[in-house]
Amino acid sequence: MVLGSAASFGTLPILVKLAYATGLTPYQTLAFRFLFAAAGLHLLALLRGEHVFRVDARRLIQFLLLGVVGYAAQSAAFFGALCCLPASLVELIAYIYPSLVALGAWLIYRRSIGPSRVIALGVSFGGLALLVGGVKLQAGFPLVLAIASPVFYAMYILAGERLMRGASALTASTLVHTGAGITFGVLLLLPGQPHLPHNPASWPVLVLVAVIPSMVAISLFLAGLPRIGAPQAALLSTFEPVVTVTLAVILLGDRLSPVQLLGAAAVVLAVVVSQLGRDGQTGRL
Repeated sequence: MVLGSAASFGTLPILVKLAYATGLTPYQTLAFRFLFAAAGLHLLALLRGEHVFRVDARRLIQFLLLGVVGYAAQSAAFFGALCCLPASLVELIAYIYPSLVALGAWLIYRRSIGPSRVIALGVSFGGLALLVGGVKLQAGFPLVLAIASPVFYAMYILAGERLMRGASALTASTLVHTGAGITFGVLLLLPGQPHLPHNPASWPVLVLVAVIPSMVAISLFLAGLPRIGAPQAALLSTFEPVVTVTLAVILLGDRLSPVQLLGAAAVVLAVVVSQLGRDGQTGRL
């Protein structure tokens, strides 16, 4: 499930760049992404007989806040950085988060970090460095946003792991999307912000952003998270940049250098190593 989530998330940077190319602003992209996805998830919950708002009040508020604050903060930082920095740079910085999650799980949950997981982390970071390539860092607020993104995401994962105990993944996904949609819907209505897209070509891209890296990706991630634990989920999610680069080659005409191919192989190897090291160190809840 987490691998499927990573593949779906891997489409996000490309779709966001396409959305910006049609004239959409970050707030427009974020608002319609979460509003459309929340509506779709509510409909899916109804079709499956789940009553999203019938969960206990405390958990309802917690999931909404996870979207309003946690996922909204991470998404805003990521989308803001993509507006000004190369997608490859933002993607590389985003993958600081597995080590942050492992560190957070050790500090908060007192969960040990096994040797195989340490090796997998090292291999994944080395592979990602090769995959994304040497990028010249540029100082400024966009770089601050890029660095803040994995910090917010690690916090979101660690909070989500505990909240997901005994909860429906679909209900949780729906409430998280609803919370994030509320945040960006309010921001979109602020004076001076363009509300609706002016380019008809923006609407299909917004639908894709809502369906693939939102509805599908987060649902799969939340379903897999309590089964394998936060550190393991973070490691398996390193498959995401492989999907991103593959789609860039197919859809955007990008070409991989031999070094990038080596990096992609290293990332896949890290996924395999993390799976082989699950005995006694799975991080299962």
